Amino acid sequence: MAPEIIPELEIDELETKLGINFSNRNLLRQALTHESFVNEWGADDVERGMQSYERLEYLGDAVLNYTVANALFERSMTATEGEMSIGRAHIVCRDSLAQAAQRLNLGDHVLRGKGETAYSPNVRDSVLEDSFEAIIGAIHEDQGYEAASQFVFRHLGKQIEQVAAHGVDKDPKSAFQELVQGIGLRAPRYWTGNAGTGADGQQQYVARVSVGGEVVASGFGNSKSKAQKSAAANAQSIFADGMPEKFAKTAMKPQTVAAEGGQTSISSSGDGRSGSTFDGFKRIGNLLSNIVLRRNNSSPGRQLIYKRPE
Repeated sequence: MAPEIIPELEIDELETKLGINFSNRNLLRQALTHESFVNEWGADDVERGMQSYERLEYLGDAVLNYTVANALFERSMTATEGEMSIGRAHIVCRDSLAQAAQRLNLGDHVLRGKGETAYSPNVRDSVLEDSFEAIIGAIHEDQGYEAASQFVFRHLGKQIEQVAAHGVDKDPKSAFQELVQGIGLRAPRYWTGNAGTGADGQQQYVARVSVGGEVVASGFGNSKSKAQKSAAANAQSIFADGMPEKFAKTAMKPQTVAAEGGQTSISSSGDGRSGSTFDGFKRIGNLLSNIVLRRNNSSPGRQLIYKRPE
């Protein structure tokens, strides 16, 4: 016989936390039932029609994305399509939704099977994210879109207003890549490995970021993505006060070469930053120590030469 599926007193507590009184409380129960629980107990409990939250999660995901997209469209009158897409992705990402679920203590109520519980004693962020979306779907099914959208604004409204007003800070990986390529270094590369289980029972990962074969920094997180972002943020802080000495020799600097018919002018600052002409060849320059680009035009003798600094 399956365990009791979230008793009425617990449902009362949940409804108070959520600010929703369900007409069909089984929708709320379903929104908190992980597939592993159904797989272990559902076959013996067919009469109760046990279902996992997956269908409600699908619906809730669609409602959430529309609500956030529409809110940004109405509030960010000068934002481009790309900027709004980035903002929406930031608001509905796993970290954001898992944090919203944690504020509601949803992890205390999610029904999981023994295998899932053994694998991760604490409820994983992915499960918290799915449960939060499933609750949005359950509210939509029980009370319609207006109630579901109000729930979204109650629990994600601050993020929506923040993004609408100020946009989104660049992802640490993107910011670090722009930084190193802007000073003529190769694009960063990441290595990620298993770092065991943390004190909270969640899987931990370690990531290292390297530039030109040299390890710059490392970082940790409970997902590969978080570990890489942590490594990128740490690397960015290392470069904050200028390029470390060990990378200076690999940075590409353009040289101005006198040629027949005049002189090719390419600007370059003392820190290795180049002008726009050099930017177009930056990635090629990072791979080769010397590149000679010849232009066959009205000044056939003119050439651009890029060399590594001595």
